[in-house]
Amino acid sequence: MGKWLRDLPSFSSLAKTSLALIFLFSVFYLFNEDSIPDSTTSIPLRQSPIQIPKEKEESKRPSNELSHQTPSSVSLPLRKSPIQTPNEKKQSKKQKPSNELSHQTPSSLSSPFHKSPIQIPNKKKQSKKQKPSIPIKFIPQTPPSVSQNLDNELEYDFTPYVKLYKSGRVERLPNIPMVPPGVNPPTGVTSKDLTIDQTTGLSVRLYLPRQATGSRRNKKLKFPVLIYFHGGAFVIESAFSTFYHHYLNVLVSKTKIIVISVDYRLAPEHPLPAAYEDAWTALKWVLSNCKSSPDSEPWLADYGDINRIYLGGDSAGGNIAHNAVIRAGRDGLESKAKINGLILLNPYFWGKDPVGTEPNVRWIRDGFEKNWKFVCNGLMDIDHPAVNPLSSIEELKNLGCNRVFVTIAGRDFFRERGLAYVEGLKKSGWKGNVELYETLDEMHVYFIADPLGKKANKEMNAVIAFINGGAFGSV
Repeated sequence: MGKWLRDLPSFSSLAKTSLALIFLFSVFYLFNEDSIPDSTTSIPLRQSPIQIPKEKEESKRPSNELSHQTPSSVSLPLRKSPIQTPNEKKQSKKQKPSNELSHQTPSSLSSPFHKSPIQIPNKKKQSKKQKPSIPIKFIPQTPPSVSQNLDNELEYDFTPYVKLYKSGRVERLPNIPMVPPGVNPPTGVTSKDLTIDQTTGLSVRLYLPRQATGSRRNKKLKFPVLIYFHGGAFVIESAFSTFYHHYLNVLVSKTKIIVISVDYRLAPEHPLPAAYEDAWTALKWVLSNCKSSPDSEPWLADYGDINRIYLGGDSAGGNIAHNAVIRAGRDGLESKAKINGLILLNPYFWGKDPVGTEPNVRWIRDGFEKNWKFVCNGLMDIDHPAVNPLSSIEELKNLGCNRVFVTIAGRDFFRERGLAYVEGLKKSGWKGNVELYETLDEMHVYFIADPLGKKANKEMNAVIAFINGGAFGSV
């Protein structure tokens, strides 16, 4: 070293500069404490385990820095530096090093899933020596209501008609406007609403033709009576809706009949056979009130012709009307009353296997089957006689009327079923007359929305001709 110092003046400028830089870096390294990793300083982004210095080196450091440091405060790769609270520093002075790790539970060890170590203090010691500086008040949070969650979870989606949620909430999708009864100025037809079964709340809307009202009315004049069931896939629509109110006002004014429009109970709140029971109740109510008695409904008692009772409906309503007449043929009616005719407008019938040119696409047939299961709550399969009359030829043979009128539409999914129903009646041995009317290039129940349209008006005239065909027994 001495020789280097003597020869230093003869060194070149570059050599002198290099020696100076080496000297400065050496001094900086020796005297900078931050360059030496200690036990309480974690190295950022370190991927290898942290090593704790030897015990000899620990003795040179302050006693409260490492000797009382537990594994729970050793920083893990996810931490840049350990967090040590003031309370922990105070505790570290009072605790004995020998008892520190022996009382450490596994639950206090730091976990790689936490950014900071989790420490569980000794409850007995803390309760005597340590009090929280800021009181913490626990405010319980009420979990969301289970019913509210179920209110938004679908149980069955019958779009575009209805949705059923797991809570039991029913959402009917189409906005169906209702209209009150009264006098209809364009037709002169008068209507009113009655509840005919207080137990179920079953209601009807009665329509009386203009000829039965006013000062010139003739109480000796009797009119045919049509018990009508609206459509709507068994889940929507009403006897009081704008569509059916308008359609029946036109029908009554043209046909000169009395109509009882039945507001039967809907699925899924009231799955089938609830609607079938309502139809039977309505039929018995009409027959009993067409007789003159103090308790009879005046419109029916005065103007209803008990010998000209018809049942009819469109789509699901046609299905309901059919099943009511089937029951009449099976169980009979009071006082040997008879049904003069059955009117099925685009009736709702189906089955497991396709008939005619029905689509044999699996998802279509499965869809109809699931929807039927939904509206009857699984009580009847898709080949039950209620929806597939062809599955019970014996019931068709005993149909409780001797005249049937069926309409179909060229672009209707139910068209082939309507045709098959007509053929099934003819082949069943039923002793009656069935008529078929088809409207080409029209969709299902097209006539309800616009009964005054050209095709709808023509179809209505065919219905009128059927009703006015004569009393019971005439063809």
